[in-house]
Amino acid sequence: MSQTPSLGRVVLVLVNPITNNGADAAPATITRVWEQQPDGSSLVNLKAHLDAPTSSKWLTSVRLFDTAEAAQAHDGEAAYWPSRTA
Repeated sequence: MSQTPSLGRVVLVLVNPITNNGADAAPATITRVWEQQPDGSSLVNLKAHLDAPTSSKWLTSVRLFDTAEAAQAHDGEAAYWPSRTA
């Protein structure tokens, strides 16, 4: 994993677009860091900030990946680091 997860860091979590005004990813704040997995991902708890009337969602034991592609390939709750901007 290229970045180290820690409390308060912001990641993007995959969500159902129906619950997020059509978008398949939402920003989320890391609220707990668990252990790194054999595939290089980490397990984290998140508070997702949805673009909807129900504005937040708590997620536990979410796999955190380096890229959106790796997260999308995972079968289950997944998040990834946002791309860096210049």
